[in-house]
Amino acid sequence: MNTQEKPDLRNDLDYMRGGRSFQTDCSILRSTSEYLNSAVIRELHSNEGLRKSGPDVVSTTLIPEFYQTFDALKDQDEIAQLFREDAGRLPDLRAWLDERYMAHIEYDQVKNAPPGTLGYGIRLMLGQGFQLYFSHLGPAETDFAYMRKRRAQVHDLEHIVTGFPATMPGEIALYAAHLASSYNYFQPRLAKETTIVSAFLMTTWTLRTSLHYPEAMLALCDAQEKGTKLGRSLKRPLYMERLEDYLDWKLPDLRAHFSIPEPNDLIGDWSWQEP
Repeated sequence: MNTQEKPDLRNDLDYMRGGRSFQTDCSILRSTSEYLNSAVIRELHSNEGLRKSGPDVVSTTLIPEFYQTFDALKDQDEIAQLFREDAGRLPDLRAWLDERYMAHIEYDQVKNAPPGTLGYGIRLMLGQGFQLYFSHLGPAETDFAYMRKRRAQVHDLEHIVTGFPATMPGEIALYAAHLASSYNYFQPRLAKETTIVSAFLMTTWTLRTSLHYPEAMLALCDAQEKGTKLGRSLKRPLYMERLEDYLDWKLPDLRAHFSIPEPNDLIGDWSWQEP
């Protein structure tokens, strides 16, 4: 005879809730979070985290909507002030923002690049039809706009320099590196504004993979670990470096120069792409 008492689930619920009850006098959905209050963000988050992949909506399809939606909630004056504060304490950030360096690598610049160099990696990428810069050329009116343009400019170069492939695990690794390096360099409030879409994509893509493609989760877990390790090793976010100045450098030398670990001992299938 089993004399063990059945657990009282009501006590468990009370414990998990901390004895609180949730009540509202409001007739519409409201919370203390401006993000939860956004019906568009709720819809985008649910779609991106819970859907299956398909040929009609690829992993990058909704990214412009993410930026547009989150931008609507940003206080641009506050962000400008945060940049001024961090530029005041970080001389290299002040110099980077003042220079406003932009680049535009074309195939002729790398067509003779020797194998194993950054230029050769760019040559292969351009030969496969990638457009490194597409809509990210031209001047930026604010520090925040410049940061976003420059980060988008070098994103594909980051895949080559880090050795993280342009696959789902490789993207997750770069997002983790971006988060870790940004929070290590900027003040937290500014790091949040510069990484919010990376955090959104990393969490929703991880959830979607876990729900529908568990065979890829080992690689995604490894990607988060290796990306975080990389981000912590950097002196500043990788997009702040003028990677275009190193086209003739061998990749191992370039990685050593920027304290980027070699992409060794990858766990799981890092070549995995969504169906």
